[in-house]
Amino acid sequence: YGDAISHQIERDHFTNEMIARVTFSNYPYAGDREPRRDETFDFVFPGLRFDATRNEFVAHIRQQEWIPIAALHPNFPYAGYKLEPNAQIFLVKRSGHVTAVLNATALPQGGRCWVQVDDNWSLQNLLALGFERLTR
Repeated sequence: YGDAISHQIERDHFTNEMIARVTFSNYPYAGDREPRRDETFDFVFPGLRFDATRNEFVAHIRQQEWIPIAALHPNFPYAGYKLEPNAQIFLVKRSGHVTAVLNATALPQGGRCWVQVDDNWSLQNLLALGFERLTR
């Protein structure tokens, strides 16, 4: 797939796990010989806790210290979860496989909340791959 065309945060109502739902498309390569294909994948982040009273996902970073990862925003007509400014999800595309890596800190981060990384060796991609290896 060439690009992620949509992404959103969901909550599994049975397990209270955070899910990153991402739709990938081959639209950059689609044409007369190759029809467009879109496919949606769910990436689950089981290590987070769901705080039902605040309607948000939090991560444990130190003894008795939790940081917010994503919170419910009651937008009309549909409510949805949004990543907090201190959280980023890297979509790492490598050799036909995609991995979703959550990076969060106690302080707000600059830049985009959703970052796509592919097989090229730019500085941004190398840093994202480093984050992926650190979180394994």
